[in-house]
Amino acid sequence: MDRSPISLKWAFLGLACLLLSSCAAQTAGERLADLPHWMGGLPAGVPPRRGTPEYDAWMAARAEEAAKPKTDQKTDQKTAQDKQTDQRK
Repeated sequence: MDRSPISLKWAFLGLACLLLSSCAAQTAGERLADLPHWMGGLPAGVPPRRGTPEYDAWMAARAEEAAKPKTDQKTDQKTAQDKQTDQRK
């Protein structure tokens, strides 16, 4: 008979702890991501998480970079050489 009320109290205490932890602003994974890389955090250069304003800005910058025309370096070198030849004439 004595075990039942104690077990019930522990069950309610455990449930209260679980419910209270759901009110946290950051998850454990988000806190670990903010740590330096040598402590187990994310390395430098990792894209931001989806759904954040930083992610939207990062995606916009990627789209802008992708929209730029791609030129061949050899063509650029030939054009530069042609300009130098024209200037010499």
